[in-house]
Amino acid sequence: MRRVGMREPSAEEHEEAPTAKKAKHEEQIRVRARDGEEVTLSRDAARLMGTLKDLMDLATSEDGIYPMPTIMASTLQMVCKLNDPDYTWPSSDENSLFQLIQLIEDALYLDAPIALKHLQRAIASQLNGKRAPELCALIGADGDFGSAEAHAFDAQSADELRKRYSRMRVVELRWELRTLGLTTNGTKPVLIARLNERLIEMAGAATSIAEPAFVPEDVEAPQQPASSTLPPEPMQQASFSADAMEAALGLVDVATLAALKGLTRSWRALAQRVLCSRLCRRDRQPVPTRLDEITDLDVEQLIEAGRPGDAAVAGWTLPGLARLHGYGYVVDVAAVRAADLQCGTVRNWLCHPLLHGAAKDALNSCISGEGEPPLRLTIAAVACAGSGVICGIPVQQLREDSVTELNLSNRGLHVPAAMLVAYLIPATSVLKNCNLLKNRFDVESAKKLAKIGMEKGIMLSGMTRDQTEAGFSSQHLQPADAILIASDLKFMAVLTTLNLDLNKIGAEGAIAIAKALKVNAVLTNLDLHWNMIGDDGAKVIAEALKVNAVMTTLQLGLNQIGAEGAIAIAEALKVNVVVTTLSLDDNNIGTEGAKVIADALKVNAVLTILLLGDNKIGDEGAIAIAKALKVNAVLTTLRLDGNRIGAEGAKAIAEALKVNAVLTKLSLWNNNIGNDGAKAIAEALKVNAVMTTLDLFRNNIGPEGAIAIAEALKVNAVLTKLDIRANNMGDAGGKAVRDAVKGRSGFVLELYGK
Repeated sequence: MRRVGMREPSAEEHEEAPTAKKAKHEEQIRVRARDGEEVTLSRDAARLMGTLKDLMDLATSEDGIYPMPTIMASTLQMVCKLNDPDYTWPSSDENSLFQLIQLIEDALYLDAPIALKHLQRAIASQLNGKRAPELCALIGADGDFGSAEAHAFDAQSADELRKRYSRMRVVELRWELRTLGLTTNGTKPVLIARLNERLIEMAGAATSIAEPAFVPEDVEAPQQPASSTLPPEPMQQASFSADAMEAALGLVDVATLAALKGLTRSWRALAQRVLCSRLCRRDRQPVPTRLDEITDLDVEQLIEAGRPGDAAVAGWTLPGLARLHGYGYVVDVAAVRAADLQCGTVRNWLCHPLLHGAAKDALNSCISGEGEPPLRLTIAAVACAGSGVICGIPVQQLREDSVTELNLSNRGLHVPAAMLVAYLIPATSVLKNCNLLKNRFDVESAKKLAKIGMEKGIMLSGMTRDQTEAGFSSQHLQPADAILIASDLKFMAVLTTLNLDLNKIGAEGAIAIAKALKVNAVLTNLDLHWNMIGDDGAKVIAEALKVNAVMTTLQLGLNQIGAEGAIAIAEALKVNVVVTTLSLDDNNIGTEGAKVIADALKVNAVLTILLLGDNKIGDEGAIAIAKALKVNAVLTTLRLDGNRIGAEGAKAIAEALKVNAVLTKLSLWNNNIGNDGAKAIAEALKVNAVMTTLDLFRNNIGPEGAIAIAEALKVNAVLTKLDIRANNMGDAGGKAVRDAVKGRSGFVLELYGK
């Protein structure tokens, strides 16, 4: 539609327009920078920066040159280049963090929004995903939280720490120091003092990182004692304006901003301002400066940053909180507080959703938005404002920090309930022990709970810190349960025995246990018998054995471990210097697995008991083990039951027994060595001077083999127990064996029976 009062361009003007437009586009201007150097820019490029646009529109040039006395020529050129809509940031950027912040300062002055966005992305790529120690190194900041936090930390924890460290051996203390990246030389008192100093130093920073992300600047900031003087923060970079510093963090994620609070006081204040603005600021409203000014909270950003617990904390620390925002929805906090979210009978809350039926409808009525709100948001709403007991979980009491012990074991709770507990635990300070085992959590939810439990110092498996033994045999435990148990091991300074046999922790559970073993300094006996950990589980346990300095007994029988798992364990045995008892019974390591275990036995100097029953190693595997026995000088007990060993394998073992001077117990139960194998064993018994117990149960030994064994018993003076049942000896063979030991005091002979 043609506008009234405007004439149509002539044909000539149509022809001239592109030419004029091109000329205008290519028109150049000159700008004199602070250092006196002139910079030539296209008029279009200059007008993309607000400050230069205003200068051209409002100021008069001097001899065709616009003065810009506040910025250097090189900086002006750089910002102009960055502000080009077609500019692409290089994949390898060599600018330091503070060089980028300086450019942001200049981009803000020039009002160059495209350049600003480029610079914000570059800074975010340098910072995002890093933890406080990495950020500290990148920024070059020295912690300045001082002695106030250290004093508080010492008063609360020093006695407990001294007791814990005093129980450790020097080797254990050195391992603890190594994990913290500290030097490990010195006597035990020196090592303990070094650990205490490090933990106290970390306490103030940890407090700042742990505080809710929405806390405004200077609210509940750590205070220095009145008698002390606050040390000045080291000036390690140029001074930047507050606007530039806040803009620099414009695209840094919430998790990293929270970590930045743990660096120094100034970084804490800066991160607080940015976080509070991002999480709590309403449109066209000033940033809240007090907790009671906060009415809105963006829980989506908190959840995605791994800080969903801040939603529960907000429920009792923000008296004016009215709305939660996230995922395109708005939650009415007051309506949630008033809603009846009780789930009714136990049967009802065994289902997968957190809420259902009338309770779910009641909660959804408090949430505005299109469609079904996501589970993460509904759980945040319940954690923040739910009343009473929900799904068997005392939501309100946990949020109000009035629960010291929590038992939710064996309640049939599913993943949503685990998420709710994970959202609530950060709001507590008095809860120290809870039991979440035997529910229906998945691996990921258990990992989140374990992470939170570790950060808060809360036990999750029902164990207590002063236990010396813990038994979880035959409790139908799943991978999630093992993850929770492994998390608790980090707090247990006196636990020496852990029994997890006859469960189903699987490879994921084994991974968690193995991770705990790498740093555990007290557990000596671990039973993982019949847990379906497989090769993957065996591999991670093996890696732990390479560094664990205290584990002496390990049960891994009936775990579906094959050759790959055996190879990993064998490699660990070559370097491990503490494991004395290892059970690999009832797996499937086969010939290949037997060979690598045999190679390990040739160099291992501590293993005294090895159980390899029912592993299908065959004659070839038995021959490899026999070769190792000829040189091994420590193994005293060897079980090779049910391994399909025939005469050839028995002959090789017999030859080893002639020279081995330490093996006292040998079980060849349920193989097929026959008469030839029995004869070979008999010859070995005539010269062996250490074997006290021999099991030849069910080996297809006939009269001839039994008689050979009997003849050996007449001259062997050390064997005190022989099981030769379930063979085909006949009356003659049986009589010969019985007569050979007749009258021998203390000799145990098992001759007949099944």
